[in-house]
Amino acid sequence: MRDGQVLVRRPQERDADTLRVGARDPLVREFMQGVLSHPDRESAVRWIAEVAPRLWSADKAAYFAVALADEGSAGEGGPAIGLAELVDLRQEEGAAEISIWLLPEHRRLRTAASAMRLVCRFGFEELGLRRIDAYAAAENMGVQVVGASIGFRRAGFRPALFRSSRTQKLHDAVYATLVPEDLC
Repeated sequence: MRDGQVLVRRPQERDADTLRVGARDPLVREFMQGVLSHPDRESAVRWIAEVAPRLWSADKAAYFAVALADEGSAGEGGPAIGLAELVDLRQEEGAAEISIWLLPEHRRLRTAASAMRLVCRFGFEELGLRRIDAYAAAENMGVQVVGASIGFRRAGFRPALFRSSRTQKLHDAVYATLVPEDLC
């Protein structure tokens, strides 16, 4: 899927270096739980080639490389500038949880909002989801602003919800949710 600025596609082997760099980024590791820091490129390639497709096939998660739409060839954009995911897919209730990260040099509201919007559209249109949830560390205002800009509504606060992959610190989380008619 694409808009004028960004496209999201399944991760490819060429995205392994982005995955390694992003998974080692201090902000990604601080504000996301369960981030694997790949020790070498082969580990990242293995995750892209084996783990991500297996979880997708089992209807457990959908992983996406985020790329700039105006780069690259064959309509696949350039190299990945980040990753996005729909995880905790609960088909029986039509719900999933979204998360996204971008490399530091690409962290802009428009880029992040475009990528998040495309992943949500995919979830609603292709997976038939009726609700997408998002959790952000209470102190991570950037992610909260991105979600609000595409229609996520704050739905609650969860004390000590998740543990940082970097520091093991427990973070309070803001919970937001999006339904198809609110996506903008």
